[in-house]
Amino acid sequence: MGKSDKSTDLKVTSVATDPSLVVGAFFNGLEIPTDTSFDLYKHPVEDNYLLHGENSTLEYNGLTLDNQDNNDYVVALYDAKLKLVELYKAPLVQTRVTSLDSRVHKGPKIKSRGSKYVDQRLALGQEFGTKKAKAAIASLARNRIDLEKLQDLEMDIVDTVRELTADLPLVQLIQAAPESSVVPPVNADATNVEDIYALDGIVPPLELSSIRVSAFLEESDPAARLELMPYKSAFVSRHLDKLVLSLNERKLQMLYYVSLLMGVYQNRRKRDKASLMEALGNKPLELLVDGVLKRFTAHRRGDLGKAKDRSFIFDTHNEDKLFCYMLALMFHIEGFFLELTPLSKDLNLKPSKLAILFKALGARIRPATVGMAEALGIPKKEASTYKIAELKVPFTPPEMVSHRRR
Repeated sequence: MGKSDKSTDLKVTSVATDPSLVVGAFFNGLEIPTDTSFDLYKHPVEDNYLLHGENSTLEYNGLTLDNQDNNDYVVALYDAKLKLVELYKAPLVQTRVTSLDSRVHKGPKIKSRGSKYVDQRLALGQEFGTKKAKAAIASLARNRIDLEKLQDLEMDIVDTVRELTADLPLVQLIQAAPESSVVPPVNADATNVEDIYALDGIVPPLELSSIRVSAFLEESDPAARLELMPYKSAFVSRHLDKLVLSLNERKLQMLYYVSLLMGVYQNRRKRDKASLMEALGNKPLELLVDGVLKRFTAHRRGDLGKAKDRSFIFDTHNEDKLFCYMLALMFHIEGFFLELTPLSKDLNLKPSKLAILFKALGARIRPATVGMAEALGIPKKEASTYKIAELKVPFTPPEMVSHRRR
């Protein structure tokens, strides 16, 4: 008699129809870490069950479905020596897995992750406190200064000062600036135009090398390719396809960083890094955003949060510094000459303000030559009406650099 013909007689000793365990249904291939702990809850009246598990990064939540009598399982405990079987009815629990950071709370609207201890106490008091405690919290709220409302007022004051000083002569701007320079490290004795403002002095090598451009090279749709940038602008759109076709990965990295600087400036009213990252679609690496905020912004006074999460503000000095670094990087991408009028519209800057920034970099502003007009697609007869900013050697340092050298 072959193995397939063997049979065993089993005796059912008990059948438990009152559920004492459940069967959890997860998606195929799921591996649950060993540090995960589970808890099972039963509705006090109905035969519904809730399963909850959690570890350091994920949570597991499951519920029994309504009218699922036909979907219940029966778990058998088999005694091999005595040939006995015990049967236990086990409801099916449909379970899903979510990240702790993206879970949705259905309880009282108390946000505790990442919030300050004082805010947590106030939230708990508002939800569960006595009438006297709630009255005290309400009084505190009425007399508290709303920093969110003051933020716009603060930025309006900065914008007003910036507008009133936009047309100051270059010498006055330099005299009013802090001691630290707004321009990248400059090599006044450079013999090649690429070395006047070296790339390493504009973008830290570690940050530039962290920008991966393979996605741009693999994407065939121009519109989808542009969506990969942190911020879309006319300058970025004009150069992106050309650099992809030429497979120029280094300049693609530069263009991505220009897009990031534009995006940070356009979202300068955001209060902190988290809201800034969200406005940029969470596309750039935190390494890049941290570097930009460290070099081109100032911390708000009285901010007690962690250093990496503190709120920031753009003052006039840091804004000019961001623009100067951005223009220096644009020079490397474009070929060391830039057209003023389109760039002024793209950056939303007055032409006079843009001219001051170019002069601070030591760039010469003059009408476009025939060769420049051809490179920019400008009709030759209109070339003389287009103003061009150009970097060239031998380099003449701007007044600020010359003064400090003396």
